[in-house]
Amino acid sequence: MSNRYKSPSRKQKITYSLCIVLAVVAAVGAVCLFVHLCQKELPVYFSSDGSFLSSKNESEDEDYDIVEIIEPEPEEIIIVTDDPSKKPTLEEIIKAVESVEPTKENTVVVKVNTVDASGLSKRNVKLDVKCVLQNPELPTGCEITSLATVLNYYGYDVSKTTLSDDFLEKSEDQIANFWKVFLGNPRSSSSFGCYAQPITDAANKYLNTQDKKYTAVNYSGAKFEKLLKEVENGNPVIIWSTMYGEKENDLREPFVTKKWEIDGKTIQWIAPEHCMVLIGYDIDRNIAIMSDPQRGIVEYNLETVKSRYVAMHSQCVILEKRNFPPEITGIKEGETYYTTQYVTVSDDGLKDVTVNNERSDDKFFINGNAEKTYEIVATDNSGNKTTVKIYTKPISDIALPLTDLSEFNIKPDDREKINSVRNTALNIDTKYATDKEKSELNLIITSCDALLDKIESVSNEYKRIVTAVNDYKDETPTEEDIDILDTLIADIDVLTGGDNLTEEQRTNLYDLKDFCNNLLLQLSNDE
Repeated sequence: MSNRYKSPSRKQKITYSLCIVLAVVAAVGAVCLFVHLCQKELPVYFSSDGSFLSSKNESEDEDYDIVEIIEPEPEEIIIVTDDPSKKPTLEEIIKAVESVEPTKENTVVVKVNTVDASGLSKRNVKLDVKCVLQNPELPTGCEITSLATVLNYYGYDVSKTTLSDDFLEKSEDQIANFWKVFLGNPRSSSSFGCYAQPITDAANKYLNTQDKKYTAVNYSGAKFEKLLKEVENGNPVIIWSTMYGEKENDLREPFVTKKWEIDGKTIQWIAPEHCMVLIGYDIDRNIAIMSDPQRGIVEYNLETVKSRYVAMHSQCVILEKRNFPPEITGIKEGETYYTTQYVTVSDDGLKDVTVNNERSDDKFFINGNAEKTYEIVATDNSGNKTTVKIYTKPISDIALPLTDLSEFNIKPDDREKINSVRNTALNIDTKYATDKEKSELNLIITSCDALLDKIESVSNEYKRIVTAVNDYKDETPTEEDIDILDTLIADIDVLTGGDNLTEEQRTNLYDLKDFCNNLLLQLSNDE
């Protein structure tokens, strides 16, 4: 076989060239497709601290906005050290952030912002909310002022300054995370602000000092349409947006500023941040009605409000009425009662009350002075239940510890037991007791008093005899003392003849009697 190379024919050359061209085209197409897929803006979901959790399908969770957001390339990170001594001051951070101007390149774009009103039963709503203005006291306090507006709406008489000064957690002296605390001070014109969680915390700190009927909930991430539904149901919503623009119903476009690192997390401020209260809407006019702490009650474009809300990480706070179970008063779980008790069950949505599985009114008496167990169950319309189990006993059971005691055998050692029974009877609530129950309690108290009087009488007699006999230990008796000594011996016989002495007292009296007899014997010998 020859090893000589044989050149390809013209036809073969054309075929080879076409194959190479097709291969190159296919490769280029594959690369373009790959780049397109890599560059496609996927729907993103924000956590409550601003983290991008994942890209997910909108159908996965109907309560949250999964929208396409294009964020610009990060600005320079201006804090990269964990050394507190090297961290810039809050003032330096503010100046760095304020130095960033809005441009086309750093604008946050929300690609989907149409409002779906299909879930609303009302086309227009406007809540009777009285706007609280932040100025002049709180130039950077739009967030806490919005909270004051909502709390006032629910009937709480609290000022914006009280909330700011006493309940809002602030970081005034050093840089911090505005997702967790207010960065700066609302009273200062040079501050950042905060997001939803610090306002939620401030609200609950205040509400816990009040009647606790409401609780603040951080619903950040919720769909804008869910917020409209809350308003339709009578609940104003605190939302994060941007400052108003030059036009009457305009809101400025959000843009990213500087990033910094705090507590191992990189965060970035979006400007011009603003917080307002969503208090109404008009679907046909395409407007959202806002309580703007800088302007008052204002109408803004509905889709623009949604767009700004989403761009600000869908931050919002809602006050919810706490779903308390029914309250049962007048009795306490596991307690024992001897007299009649009056029970009240209260709940705004009380469904039914049962006593030992039998239907009852929400106010009723439980009879005392009998051995019985009662189980009261109260249920409200939401299915919440409160169960209280109590016990009743005969009043005579109180005096059981004294069953074997009487004025004939009572001793000083029994004083504590008697006082315990007496105090129990005295401390029983007789507000709703029957006359018979009161009479039996008084009988126990009277019996205890008689026993205590007997102990006191015997103790006084014992002390008198001891003192009188001991006086003779320090002096020499005479014939004139014979009658006195005889009387003391007789008194000792009376006391020791009964059953009201302790063994120690009895032994001591026997010794004193012997002493008296010895004295009499001595006087007799002297004669």
